[in-house]
Amino acid sequence: MPKKLLVIIGVTGNQGGSVASRFSQDPNYRIRGLTRNPASPTAKALSARGIEILHADLDDRESLIRAFSGANLIFSVTNYWEPFFRPDSRRRAANAGISPRRYAYNIELRQGKNIVDAAARTVDSLDDNGLIASTLSHGRKCSGGRLNELYHFDAKADVFPRYVRDKYPGLARKMSCVQMGYFMSSWKLVPELWFGRLPDGTIQMRFPTSPDAPVPHVDVNADTGNFVYAISKLPPGRSYMAAGSMCSWSEYMHLWSKINRVPASYKQISVEDMVNALPDKEYARELADMFIYSSDPGYDGGDGSLWGADEIREAGVDCPTTSLEEWMRKQDWSAVTGRSQRKQSVARSG
Repeated sequence: MPKKLLVIIGVTGNQGGSVASRFSQDPNYRIRGLTRNPASPTAKALSARGIEILHADLDDRESLIRAFSGANLIFSVTNYWEPFFRPDSRRRAANAGISPRRYAYNIELRQGKNIVDAAARTVDSLDDNGLIASTLSHGRKCSGGRLNELYHFDAKADVFPRYVRDKYPGLARKMSCVQMGYFMSSWKLVPELWFGRLPDGTIQMRFPTSPDAPVPHVDVNADTGNFVYAISKLPPGRSYMAAGSMCSWSEYMHLWSKINRVPASYKQISVEDMVNALPDKEYARELADMFIYSSDPGYDGGDGSLWGADEIREAGVDCPTTSLEEWMRKQDWSAVTGRSQRKQSVARSG
C-alpha cells in the first residue's frame, strides 16, 4: 500500500519541525517539507533523516501548487513575526504610511491566502481531514471590536477558517484548525517582562493580563506534532487548542518560584507601562493587546467549543502533552536566577 504524502509548510521552524518529528515515527507517511532555504543546516539535517526537502515561497502561489501536488495531508503555518521584525519591512511600512504591525498583517494574510488557493488545487487528493492549519482566534471579532489591532491573531483567523469557508467550501469540509497556546519558550523574547528582577532581588512578572485569568501554555517543539498527529485521526471540521497546561500568570509564577526556590510574583500592569518598558514600541503594543485580550474575552476568544488534549483522549485518540511543570523542571534558569545550572539542579532535587 502506498504511503500517504504529508506536506509541511515551514518544516525548519518550531511547529513544522515538531510535526515532521512526530509523523516520521509513522511508516505509513512520507514527508515533504517546504522551506525557502533548502541549503540551511536544519533543512540538510531533515533531508538526512529521509524527509524530502523542497523549495517553496509563500509569496509564490505557483511554487505552492507544485509542492502540494498529490498531498494527502497538509500542515499549514504562517509567520507574522518574520516580516514584522525585518528592517526592509519597517521601511516599506513607513513608505506606505502604515504601522509595521499592519504591514506584517498584510503579508501574513496574503501568504495565508496563497496557501489556501494552492491547497484548493489538490483538494481531491486530500484525506477527509486533509488540511490542518495552525491559527489563532479573531481578536477584533471576539472582543466585540474593542481590539482592532491584534494583528498577529487576526491575520491567521481571517484566513483559517474565514477565507477557506468563504471561498472554498469543499476545502473547508476537509479542514481542522488548531490554535496554539502561549509558547512556553516565549519568555526568552522579552525576559525583562517575564522575569524582571526587583531591587530586593526577587523576581516579578509584569503583564496587562488579569492575575487570575487562565491562559494556555504549550511546549511548541515537543507537542505541536502530537496535537497535529492526533487531530489527523479525527473527523474534520473542528477547532482545537494546543496546550499542555492551563493556568494564570500568577499560578505560573508560583510554580516557577517553587521549582527554583526563588521568591517570585506576578503584577498586572497597564498597557502604557508595558509600552514604556520595551524599546520597540510597536512590538510592545502588539504584545500588550494580546495580554489584554487574554483577560477578556480570553486567549481563545471565549470559544467554549474548542477541544483540548483531554477531549481528544476522550474521543479515543492518544495525545501526549508536556505540562508546564515538566517543562520548567527541564530548563536552565541560571540566566534568571543567577545560580549555576549545577546549583540550580541541586536546589530542585533537594
